[in-house]
Amino acid sequence: MSTESRPQEFTIDRAAGVMYVIWLDDHHSEYLLTWLRGNCPCATCREERRTAALATDLLRLSATPPPSAAIAGAEFVGHYAIRFTWTDGHGAGIFPFSALRAACPCLDCNPDGAPPLVID
Repeated sequence: MSTESRPQEFTIDRAAGVMYVIWLDDHHSEYLLTWLRGNCPCATCREERRTAALATDLLRLSATPPPSAAIAGAEFVGHYAIRFTWTDGHGAGIFPFSALRAACPCLDCNPDGAPPLVID
């Protein structure tokens, strides 16, 4: 793993809804928690996004609340990723450091906006 995709420090500001990452090359990234949850790379979330993209019916009602974007906890997965547990209990998504760095939302990294974390 290159130095640019290895984190030095993670800080999650729950009140602001932001995760801050300082990378080993001293680059700083800020990820909205809503963006992280919306880009969860687990199989269930990817399938839900794929199904929603294929839907031709524009009226979609749901009796369940939307997924939580509040983080209850986080843990490292080996030396390559981080996993979040959201307050609604979801915790299957493993966010690789290299994918997070590639999707850095800053204008220097992605002037057209952050790309999806994974391609569904």
